This record gives sequence, structure tokens and C-alpha cells, in this order.
Amino acid sequence: MVGKPSLLAHHKPIYAVGAVAYRYDARGRLQVLVIKKRNGYWTLPKGGVRPGEEHATALLRELREETGLVGIVEDEVAQVQYITPRRRLPRRKIVTYYLVRVALDAIAIPGAHPGEVIEQVRWVRPQGAQRRVKRKRIRNIIARAETCLRARNDQSVTESQ
Repeated sequence: MVGKPSLLAHHKPIYAVGAVAYRYDARGRLQVLVIKKRNGYWTLPKGGVRPGEEHATALLRELREETGLVGIVEDEVAQVQYITPRRRLPRRKIVTYYLVRVALDAIAIPGAHPGEVIEQVRWVRPQGAQRRVKRKRIRNIIARAETCLRARNDQSVTESQ
């Protein structure tokens, strides 16, 4: 029933952006930020794009509201689509995830903006993020981000030789 196109055809999709916020610790090891929603699960920061809003603007707004962090929006990592499991009529949701580089000394604050339902934030190595996150599509995004960052670092090393 949820997947029938006829039920979704008259609804515009919901557009959202997600952040694979990352940094390198003092030893040069990659860390990604995961958040835990109240009574929920570990995931990546994400939120809706307002009408007329650029993806980068929406992404930085959502990251700031959920964690208090700011950063530099970089490459697109992935775009996922799914049907929202809502009590009302289901809708298609399209989320585009981007890399966001964050300063090493930046402090993440759960639910930095009033009304946000984030109870925990953690900087973890990608393997730790994979263990915490239960949704396969989010684990795949973390893996793609790690691959993208490793390729970028490998290219930098090759170019500097």
C-alpha cells in the first residue's frame, strides 16, 4: 500500500539535505559526527530544504540547529529516496548528503536550537559510526564518504610527490 505510485502521485516530494560532518583528530585519523535523536537511533544530521533555499544554506542551518556546529560544505556524497513512514499519507523523501568539514576544536552540542530533539552527539571513527547506525542506507552513506575522503587524500599524496 505504501509503495503504490497512485497514492504518492498527487504529493510533491519532501526535499532534505544531510551532513557527513567530518574532521581529522590530532593524530590525523578521520572522525565523523553521528547524532542520536530523543527516543530514537543514531544517524547523520539532516533536515528539510525550505522553498527557494540553496542546499548549502539549508545544510549549514540544519547542522547548526541540531549540533551547534558550522563547517565548510564540500562534495555531494549520495542522494537517497524513500517513502516516509508517516501516520498520515506517505510521501516520497529525497535526501542529498554532502561532506561538511568541521574544525578540530569545534564543540558539538546536542539540540543546540530550541525544539530540536537531539539528545547525543559523538565524534567517532567511521567504523564506530557503522556500529552505532542501524539503518543500512545511512551506513552506506558513511562508507561512501569515507571512500571519497580516502581517494581525495590519496590523490593529494600522489600530487605532492
